[in-house]
Amino acid sequence: MGSKTRDRFRTSPEYKQLKEEKDQLKRKLLFLGFFSEKLKEKGVSAIIVGGEAVDIYTGGTFATTDIDVLVQNKTAAEKLLNKFGFEKAGNTLWLNKELVIVIHVMESSYTGDSGKLKKMKIGKYEIQIASPEYLIKDRLCSFKFWKDNPQSDMEKTVALLRIFSDSIDNSYLDKLAKENGIEDVLAKARKYASTV
Repeated sequence: MGSKTRDRFRTSPEYKQLKEEKDQLKRKLLFLGFFSEKLKEKGVSAIIVGGEAVDIYTGGTFATTDIDVLVQNKTAAEKLLNKFGFEKAGNTLWLNKELVIVIHVMESSYTGDSGKLKKMKIGKYEIQIASPEYLIKDRLCSFKFWKDNPQSDMEKTVALLRIFSDSIDNSYLDKLAKENGIEDVLAKARKYASTV
């Protein structure tokens, strides 16, 4: 993508709004809304997963350094990111230094129940976020098997269980736990979530 295209985006009202937004979470959300809409115009859906999805649901409690985005067409997503002033910062990472936003593009299908995806309005845009059940399953798999940051994984799980205590689909969550061999750690997380 040429520098003229990038320059055109950098002078657009959308970019100006992003640059002026001081709150990092709001800036990320605005960009995700804009990015999702531009992908949708190309017939590509984007789903926010991982730490950023948890951060959105918890209102910024668990800030993350990069935004994990699932797309079906990585090439289209990367071309757009390049157009929007992002530079490759690794195999799947894209960085916009001016906006202080890092996007992790993953070309993959969403393995959760797509009927449970949450849609969130961000100004005039809409983003899709992985379901709380999917994220809980993901954090508990990390807690039990990957062990990158087990304490943080459990804290995120407990926070999601508390936030969605009235709306979580427990039978779906139980099914995910059984399929992934995490019933024991789900029981532990539920116990923590039920205490104040």
